[in-house]
Amino acid sequence: MAQSNNSNRLVVPGAQNAIDQMKYEIANELDKTQSTIAREINRHKILKPHNIYKSSNLFNCKFFVNCKICTNKCRIFQPISCKDRDRNIGVCNNCSKLKTCNLDKYFYFAEEAHKKYKYTLTDSRQGVNLNTSELIELAHLICPLIKKGQSIYTILNNHPEIKFCEKTIYNYIEMGLFKDWSVTNITLKRKIRRRLPNKQLKKRKEPTNYNGRTYTDYLEYKVQNPNITTTEMDTVYNNQTGPYIQTFIFENTGLMIGLLKQHKTAEEMSNSLNYFQDILSDEMFKKLFGLLLTDRGSEFAKPNLFEINQETGEIRGNIFYCDAQMASQKPHVENNHIFIRNILQKKKSMKELTQDKLDLMFSHINSVPRKSLGGKSPYQAFEFFYGKETLDKLHIQKIEKDKVTLQPYLLQ
Repeated sequence: MAQSNNSNRLVVPGAQNAIDQMKYEIANELDKTQSTIAREINRHKILKPHNIYKSSNLFNCKFFVNCKICTNKCRIFQPISCKDRDRNIGVCNNCSKLKTCNLDKYFYFAEEAHKKYKYTLTDSRQGVNLNTSELIELAHLICPLIKKGQSIYTILNNHPEIKFCEKTIYNYIEMGLFKDWSVTNITLKRKIRRRLPNKQLKKRKEPTNYNGRTYTDYLEYKVQNPNITTTEMDTVYNNQTGPYIQTFIFENTGLMIGLLKQHKTAEEMSNSLNYFQDILSDEMFKKLFGLLLTDRGSEFAKPNLFEINQETGEIRGNIFYCDAQMASQKPHVENNHIFIRNILQKKKSMKELTQDKLDLMFSHINSVPRKSLGGKSPYQAFEFFYGKETLDKLHIQKIEKDKVTLQPYLLQ
């Protein structure tokens, strides 16, 4: 390598023309090899055909002088070569003969090359990143589970061998890749959005039986007793005449259970606590049902029946009530009712429902992994805190991951 006397330019030894010198200078500036620069230019060079109206040699054949008839389909056709253009740099930028040359020309434009690179980078991240056999294998695994009502999150959590993320699977379904297996957007579980009331609700006078048991009182009680876990309580039904399902969800584990009721009265609902007191130890009962949070439905309107065992007179816990028309204050039980509605759809009769069927339904629901539990199911979380024996007493069984079903046919 030498340095020119006329300037500070670096001169590459053996450079045969200005193009070689330019290639060397670019490589030196970018700290790349000359072959890397050559590959980049060849990859993104743009062809500019010669002007056929300024030359009788339409296809620039080197034998045109002899035959005078030019077609690129001729068996002896051979394009005219250019010792500068056809070298490994392959472009005509800054060629001294550019204005007078009648040959096809190639140019490299950095801005156009960058645009093409950005497009290629984006396009490579789109589309389907699996072949036909991989698609079939994936479909055979996830489609039967989707038809059982399992969410994509649940399937991926139970099958770590699937290397696609949740969003990718949803995109593939959106693209219709699984329609041959009868899985489309319609098959997926619907997304629920609650509408907040638009109008201001008129504040009503607090009933005397809620004194000291309002939601504000509940928050203060939680501050004073941080170690006591909350159990949210609610009622699900399809007809005002019944039957009814009294639901309980244990806030710390997400486990939900339910009892079938024929009457929607405070006496009928409070009998559930009598039942749980009979089957559980005193210590376990107070852990699970010592603090209740519910709405202001008429079936819960007699707090003394829930707080005091009417047979023994024993105080067995505390009950608090959400503000009027504020179901969001007990979000765990409200959100988990979505699982129930996947199986027991609205406007469908519940007359054929039995407690055994309810226990089966809640066993399936509690075997679904939850993001809030770090991918564990409520069954697993409850078992960790309270043991399998308590689950058996509550008639909740573990369902194998691929047998979990959240569809109406579960109870048929």
